[in-house]
Amino acid sequence: MKWPLWMILFFSFRALSQDCNLQKENDPITNAPKISTGFFNLQLTTLSIDADSKNVDFFFTVDNSGKCFDYASSVVINFEGGKLKYTMRNSGTVNCEGYFHFTFRNGATTPTQLLNLSEKKVVSLKFLGTNKDETTVTLVPQQQELLMKLTACIIAESKTLLPAN
Repeated sequence: MKWPLWMILFFSFRALSQDCNLQKENDPITNAPKISTGFFNLQLTTLSIDADSKNVDFFFTVDNSGKCFDYASSVVINFEGGKLKYTMRNSGTVNCEGYFHFTFRNGATTPTQLLNLSEKKVVSLKFLGTNKDETTVTLVPQQQELLMKLTACIIAESKTLLPAN
């Protein structure tokens, strides 16, 4: 009787574990290892989450022809429940191709904002470009789950890229 119970528990925990299909490669310039989710769709934008030994980078391509971002551009991230939101500044280059980046430091401890992206559902992203040009991306429940899952995968795997002390 104990054997089937053990098997049920094993397969239950196995089903709850993360199934992370991350792309692992070496940076062509520095030859340092890095991991990536690859691009996935979120309504009016695509997102790729990349990590190396120093940073975790969220790279958005906003599908809005001629969308311009500069260093003063930002994205407002609204979480489920409406009480929690973050504003992140563009850490990428000035461009009019719809490219928007924000980064977190990769370290032994995970920044709270990054941790919240893996644990709380993001309901919308409001990109504020140059000249206060706004693009709002509202996520459906499947996209909310996908964003949480892939962020959790990147967090877990990014710790393996840290230099040994």
